[in-house]
Amino acid sequence: MTTDPLSISNAAKSNPDRVAVKHGGPDGEDLSFAQVAALVKKRVEELEKTELSVPFSLTVKADLDSLLSIYALLELKVPILLFHQSLTVNEKNRFLKQVQEFKEPLPDDTAIVIFTSGSTGKPKATILTRRALYESALSSGRNIPLQYGDVWQLSLSPARIGGFSIITRSLIAGTAISFAPKFSAQSYTQSWDKDEVTIASIVPTMLIKILEECPDWRPGKKFKTFLVGGAPTSRKVREAALKRGFPLVMTYGMTETASNVVTTPFDFRYSITAGSGKANPGAEIKIDEGRVFVRGPMLMSGYWDRPVKNVDGWFDSGDIGYIDENGFIHIRGREKDVILSGGDNVYPNEVETALESIEGIKQALVIGKPDDTWGAIVSALLVPENREKLPQPESIIRCLSETLARYKSPRLIAWVDELPIASSGKLLRHPSVLEGKTFTTLHYTQKNPAS
Repeated sequence: MTTDPLSISNAAKSNPDRVAVKHGGPDGEDLSFAQVAALVKKRVEELEKTELSVPFSLTVKADLDSLLSIYALLELKVPILLFHQSLTVNEKNRFLKQVQEFKEPLPDDTAIVIFTSGSTGKPKATILTRRALYESALSSGRNIPLQYGDVWQLSLSPARIGGFSIITRSLIAGTAISFAPKFSAQSYTQSWDKDEVTIASIVPTMLIKILEECPDWRPGKKFKTFLVGGAPTSRKVREAALKRGFPLVMTYGMTETASNVVTTPFDFRYSITAGSGKANPGAEIKIDEGRVFVRGPMLMSGYWDRPVKNVDGWFDSGDIGYIDENGFIHIRGREKDVILSGGDNVYPNEVETALESIEGIKQALVIGKPDDTWGAIVSALLVPENREKLPQPESIIRCLSETLARYKSPRLIAWVDELPIASSGKLLRHPSVLEGKTFTTLHYTQKNPAS
């Protein structure tokens, strides 16, 4: 690399007149790379007058002001400690106190530090270097090439790696981004049409709402694909989306891998494919005793002031999965989410897939309800397709008996209007979300009513 790929001024020199931000100006006008670079130059001058801490803590959201600060700090090569706008002052102060107690220095090439929740509950400060972000962009681009005229909507917070990588990948490719409005199915579909969006990153719950609430909307001719991640997407939802002409690319990745390392091959975006896709070029995936390991130049440098056990460069994702005979990677879920019930392992994703295949069930969330006798009881929160026509327990038992071993089938079910979702768009799987729910018991250990 002869020039800095994460420099907005370098991007402006190469493509001064290209659109960098669609409808991003004060009057809704497009902003070119040259115009954005000029605004960033002013932000750099402002920052240089202050005492720049390392890392520099920055609360961000998907708007022009945050984008200029991100570009400015990347220009200055000052590591950024990213905070989500929803964090309270107390939460930020706890993170800052933790950083102040760290003894190890950050690597010289550090670009960003993002706190992620660990399996023990103690947040981990993930370090991503400039090289990791660059390699991630190259890896993604070999499957989904960004070209002149592309517009990638910043529909995810740049405080999360999924959103931040939209910024860096578009910057490196010299293509445009657009800012998403506050989410509603109507506002999003309108923004995609207005901004001529070609790529949008969404989570499954967003896709479901768009399918339900905008039945007449279809992607425009320029639209290339939806990148869907953050949680599994049921076959039922995929089929409904593809029937409407929605091009889908499933994804799998995490902060530690600088966003997705597994995606649906781009040429298959109009097909129902298996699992989360295949490994991105440059990323390696292997399964060892059921656990998913990742290796590649896009991996994090490590957790700040916390050891990481990597063997020969392989990072243990903490996920359980397998690779099928065609090379497609299937993620069963987080190891910590596996339910141990009566000595048997139950994978929530597998049970959810079976439940969502049943007519009348739109979405399912499977969680282990702590129990002194069984260790945990397999329980499910179910969103119905029609509140007036709930599937009967006997029907659910009958359908599940055809696809699941009895120990995997949920003993308890509760009907809810929507599933609990975190600010990141991921499903909340903590047993506390079961509290206060009215459960129906499925006596799945009884004789199969169909027999």
